[in-house]
Amino acid sequence: MAHESLISFKILLQKMEQDLGLSELSDVENKVYLAISDLSNQFETAKTQAVLQHQFASSMGRATIFRTLIKLEERKKISKSPETHGAYMLASDLG
Repeated sequence: MAHESLISFKILLQKMEQDLGLSELSDVENKVYLAISDLSNQFETAKTQAVLQHQFASSMGRATIFRTLIKLEERKKISKSPETHGAYMLASDLG
């Protein structure tokens, strides 16, 4: 029974990721993107140091996170904050 609930939840999560355009991201990209999204919701921008310490990304290596930030920028999912050095925001927040 618990497995059925978990499966239903995973299917719903996968559908939401597709709707948000996140399904093409790798697992690492997805975690870093979600860390930036979470931090941006709290603080308007996500400082690099906070991304490195966020629970979604803290188990990753520093170099991996920095490479992922570059990839997410290239994919136009995030961008550097025009106002705060060393901070990122979701590209959709630039609007």
